[in-house]
Amino acid sequence: WSSLNEASGAVLITGATGRTGSLLYHELKRKGVPDVRAFVRDAEKAKKLLGCDACDESEGIFVGDLTEPDDVRRAMADGSVKILAVASGASGRGPTELQRAIEFDAVISMVKSLGETNANNNDALRVVFCSSMGSTNPKPSFGGDILHWKLNAEAFLSSSGISSTIIIKPCGLNNGSGNDSTLVVGHHDKLFEESPYHAVSRQDVANVMAESVMMTHDVSNSNALRFDLCSIPGPRTEDLKGLIESSRWEWDK
Repeated sequence: WSSLNEASGAVLITGATGRTGSLLYHELKRKGVPDVRAFVRDAEKAKKLLGCDACDESEGIFVGDLTEPDDVRRAMADGSVKILAVASGASGRGPTELQRAIEFDAVISMVKSLGETNANNNDALRVVFCSSMGSTNPKPSFGGDILHWKLNAEAFLSSSGISSTIIIKPCGLNNGSGNDSTLVVGHHDKLFEESPYHAVSRQDVANVMAESVMMTHDVSNSNALRFDLCSIPGPRTEDLKGLIESSRWEWDK
């Protein structure tokens, strides 16, 4: 999988006006990604948060409902989208049916559309999925069924046939400025036991997602990554690709 450039195709961000998705949108723009598309529910909100003018498809802003597969497919219909960055999420206070629809069913619809609009071009595809830590707990004390459906979405991605998948599972999210702490990665919620610090800024999550979108893939290693992400006090983590690569299991390094 080669690094993202103008010939590589477009990136589609779902949840692009959310608190993490909007940061990811601006980070990819800042890094010079030529075709960044945003899937949003509200054009006016997009104008406020993303800085678009017309806020329509001419500017890569696709307005629709994630729970409607035809809306999602419309954003990929021209076959240009090669990277799907999933930053959408349901409210833990919402109906359980809606939690499933957004956290699981919509992910299936997105990936299905990505694959179907890129027939015979699977090697060029990547999905970057923002999930959550805490999914090893069968009875979480918060969030309703969200962690259950996020975990099911992760399982689906692992068998989806998409060439490259990167699943990022952040710990507790905050609205800090980011870029000012040491980021740590792990697996199976062990970071909760290894550190008293259980939060990471949305900006740092967006930065790691952006690097995941753009980074090259060494064909000698697995093309499927899944890791927990948190932060601790300390020097700012500069090498985000190195951080992501360090999440590999020992036998995959």
